[in-house]
Amino acid sequence: MKQTASTPVRKVLPENLKSLMRALVAPGLALCFAAGASAADLTFSETLSLPECHSIGWVRSQTVPQKEAGRWDGKLDEAKWGTPASEQAVVRNWSWKLEDAQWRSLVAEKGEGKREDATFEGWVPEGVDVVKGVVAISGHGSGTALFVNPELRQIARELHLALFKFIGNPVQRGFWPRSLLLERLKAMGEKCGHPELEHAPLFLYGHSNGTGFSAVYTAGATERVWGWVSMRPGITFQVYQPAAAKVPGLVIFGEKDHFLGRPSKVENLAVVEVMRKQHGALWNFAVEPKTGHGPGANTWPLVFSFLKHSFALRVPREGDARRGPVSLNPLEFEKGYLGENWDLAKGGYQDLPVAPVAGFKGNPSVASWLLNGEYAADWRKFQAEGRLR
Repeated sequence: MKQTASTPVRKVLPENLKSLMRALVAPGLALCFAAGASAADLTFSETLSLPECHSIGWVRSQTVPQKEAGRWDGKLDEAKWGTPASEQAVVRNWSWKLEDAQWRSLVAEKGEGKREDATFEGWVPEGVDVVKGVVAISGHGSGTALFVNPELRQIARELHLALFKFIGNPVQRGFWPRSLLLERLKAMGEKCGHPELEHAPLFLYGHSNGTGFSAVYTAGATERVWGWVSMRPGITFQVYQPAAAKVPGLVIFGEKDHFLGRPSKVENLAVVEVMRKQHGALWNFAVEPKTGHGPGANTWPLVFSFLKHSFALRVPREGDARRGPVSLNPLEFEKGYLGENWDLAKGGYQDLPVAPVAGFKGNPSVASWLLNGEYAADWRKFQAEGRLR
């Protein structure tokens, strides 16, 4: 069956035929066909063999001096979060000033490393003539389940969004260079008849060490990302990204997550407060009571509320990625809401006060910054009851 970018297949293929096609096509060749509940939904899949040098773990290992790697004692004064002793800052820092040319130089010097498969998948809902934005998801942890979540797909239909997911050791915890994502989106657009994917605004999701994608990528692509989520970050130094301060972010912790206690709950819960105080970050965090490292059915509605409200505020209605990159709307601190942060000493469900910035009675420098009144109400309800409608 021959396919072109201008004439994507729009017929539902039986599962066994899809499997046969995947087995027969050459490695790395993208497919675009319809699947799911609608006969005209478009899906994209490709598997590439990528070298280890693309992974953010490889980048970190090459940018942290090896002589410093064993010097951190595992402790950090929470009162000085973000400004530890110099040797600790070097070892734990995830906010790099690494240009693509420097990365290429490192690869030439060190070698690209072993190759492993990375799989990229995309989905465009039926009836979308022009994609308004892309939800890009690391498949690490819960990302794979989120990609096929029915409620997310319904939101994508309503807002004219595409979904894009990737998994494999070279990419799922974050990758370099950032242009790798744009190249794969361009390939998807060419195969599925949506060339605007190359320039569409992005919403990023990463679970656990997938935060190495959602937070770290945002820090270097602030003009492209309308919002991002870190779900149960495995390492909060991945979250500490001053360059991403003006892109709205949501960090969700699990109260019983063992990663929350490494090295201390106080330190990890302080990361958004420090970003708020030191960098004016337009970020908020939530703690899901009585839950561990994985999100559940009650977690997603808060993520979806954040996605929808950030999209409405950041992506201009007249934006058209067919004409090139879309200029995102900046957000103003004064026009948002603030929420009192979850109290570790109390634990459990907490009814946390929220108010417009001008009327907030707590400490505005560290309080969670909330997009608008509707999102603030959802955030408060989630913290008080652990669920939304």
